[in-house]
Amino acid sequence: MLPDHVLPSEIVDVDPIAQADRRHFRIILGAATGAAILSRGRRSSQGSRVGRSPLSNERERQLSRARLPEHAWNEADRIMARPQDAVQINRIMSANVCWRNWHVGQLTRNDGKYGSDHPVVVRAIERVQSATSLKRMLRDPLGFVWRYALGWNAPRDREQPLTIAPDDFGKLVHELLRRAVDSLEPDPGYATASEYEIEAALASVVPTVREVWPIQGQVPPALLWRNTVDFAASLALAGLLRKDIADTETRSWTEVPFGQGEASTVERKLPWDPTRPVVVPGTPVTLRGTIDRLDLRGDLTAVRVTDYKTGDAPQNPGRIVIGGGSELQRALYGLACRQLLDSEPTIVARLLYLRGETIALRLPDLDATIEQISAFINIAVAMIRNGNVALGRDSYDRYNDLRLALPASPGYQRRKLIATNKANEAIARFWSAP
Repeated sequence: MLPDHVLPSEIVDVDPIAQADRRHFRIILGAATGAAILSRGRRSSQGSRVGRSPLSNERERQLSRARLPEHAWNEADRIMARPQDAVQINRIMSANVCWRNWHVGQLTRNDGKYGSDHPVVVRAIERVQSATSLKRMLRDPLGFVWRYALGWNAPRDREQPLTIAPDDFGKLVHELLRRAVDSLEPDPGYATASEYEIEAALASVVPTVREVWPIQGQVPPALLWRNTVDFAASLALAGLLRKDIADTETRSWTEVPFGQGEASTVERKLPWDPTRPVVVPGTPVTLRGTIDRLDLRGDLTAVRVTDYKTGDAPQNPGRIVIGGGSELQRALYGLACRQLLDSEPTIVARLLYLRGETIALRLPDLDATIEQISAFINIAVAMIRNGNVALGRDSYDRYNDLRLALPASPGYQRRKLIATNKANEAIARFWSAP
């Protein structure tokens, strides 16, 4: 742009935009036969504040959004103008009752209470449970009803993410582990493979996983995705190098399915029939799942199951048994081995933390842990069947995708605290278990 002393702007632009706007505005006002009503919003479509237009010098009259409209523009305006009609509409009546119930101390139907032995809830309990659904049953009974009885699911973000969710990252590491071990079995065998062979096997499957995953779901942009896969491969390598296998005849499997039902198809040889059910003793719960890693001695006298952890190790990890219901996998893996292996081997179940310094944590007493889980399950099932469920330990957890359905105000939790503690009195002691 040239300055005015070189080339005046009126020569270049004979009709400036501001001048044209004022002229057009005067024409519009002059064309009004009765009155001209000018209105503007306080905010733009993006939510930013909108300033007053310089075209109008008249004094503005601010109108409240909650005012009774003189003329109904739509159904919402009509209902706003007629409160006596609004209270007769079922959805408004329900919303009003819900709002009031959220502000009382006792638990109501708007806090999750329902009738006992509801058929939908009973079906949700009788379905084959996974470790994920069982964890939700024990630590968030209300969320269990929402997810598996009512079928609620959080919507997926359609935009390309910049990071991968923790659960999906764990699946990525498990996929790398499975492909690497499968490429080593049966020859030369994971138990006898050298570190070089393990690294080569993992390196050979990384490009495949990097190319296949974007087809199956959303992943970060290319450079971030490459770095994510490389980091996952580093964790997978740490887990693969931590073999702790003395018997050269030991066979190893990863992602070993169990309790999958008759419709399951398996293309590889497994240590058992993956369609056979696994039942938690003394409970109505039947299990299905996949074991992260299984090492079986050649003489079938001992078996070890490993649950890989891709997150950071907690403080005092050696104290963990069931972690208040959050660490069930290694015990459930051991239970599956006990019920599905015919040789009755010695069972070792462990957690293996891959991030940072690799930490292996062996379950001290499998039988006692299974007995504890059974008691935990029976209390949770009784609560859910009776309709006496409340906010659980994981209801407001940052990774709980169903917390969106809960009131966001912390005042709600304070008002319901006494009633919630009373409803959770029987199950709360398990939440504090190490």
